[in-house]
Amino acid sequence: MTGSQLRLRRAGLRDVDYLLELQVDPDIAPFLSAGRAASREELVEEVERSLVDPQAFGRLMIETPHEREWRLVGAIGFERTNKRSRIARIGGLAVHPDFRGHGLGKAAVRELARVLFGELGYHRLEAGVYGFNERGMAAIENAGFVREGVKRLAYRPADEWVDAVEFGLLADEL
Repeated sequence: MTGSQLRLRRAGLRDVDYLLELQVDPDIAPFLSAGRAASREELVEEVERSLVDPQAFGRLMIETPHEREWRLVGAIGFERTNKRSRIARIGGLAVHPDFRGHGLGKAAVRELARVLFGELGYHRLEAGVYGFNERGMAAIENAGFVREGVKRLAYRPADEWVDAVEFGLLADEL
């Protein structure tokens, strides 16, 4: 899965430590779903699930070219939420703080959408972002998703309730 400035690849067991580091980074953790895999064991389960059921679930690594190699810069994922209607939910977008400001979040979302629509045959993609996550909302909207609504005070990632902003993208909109 390669775009012009990045590629996505399935996470493997060798990536679990990197995924764990991303998730506990204080510049990333507050913006990720509170219900995400939180331990090494849970991440191993997700990576294995991604490898066993690649049509329905994906833990993907974001890489960019650097000299003659690919460098890890983040992660993203998806999960099928409705098989009959071909709907998947994108989530877990995390770009390492050292690589922010270059449009990698937007590019990763667009590349994943291209794969989900073009190669896996999905009809609709959805994403939810905490209402305080301006950077996350910008990446999703700049990738072409349409803001569809707000789930008021829907989640409690820390000590207070927060809104979730819901987005959608249809195959013919990409």
